[in-house]
Amino acid sequence: MEPNMSQANALDSSAQSKVLNDNQFLVNEVRPDSALLVGDAAVFKIAGHFCATQAKCPHKQGPLNEGELDGSTVTCPWHGSQFNVCTGTVLQGPAVDPLKTYRVTVDGEMGRVEPA
Repeated sequence: MEPNMSQANALDSSAQSKVLNDNQFLVNEVRPDSALLVGDAAVFKIAGHFCATQAKCPHKQGPLNEGELDGSTVTCPWHGSQFNVCTGTVLQGPAVDPLKTYRVTVDGEMGRVEPA
């Protein structure tokens, strides 16, 4: 029995994810208006470039990959702290500690978050 198209797509996606390491991602999966969770990092696409930060807010560990992104500013969905995702700078509290940022490298369609 042949798989239907949705099963075939699921198989393709499953095969791709097995090839990727925890710190790798497909660049076409990062939408400009949101973040992609890659391991313990949130990857953002800002003006055609990739920025990566720790995925959890330093204030109360809110999921920054679920926060609203406006330009290069992400707002934590839990308490409203705002950060520049390219520099990690706190733009608005209650958070006082900046985000850890990570270098992102791209090779073709594959991106990688470099360890700190």
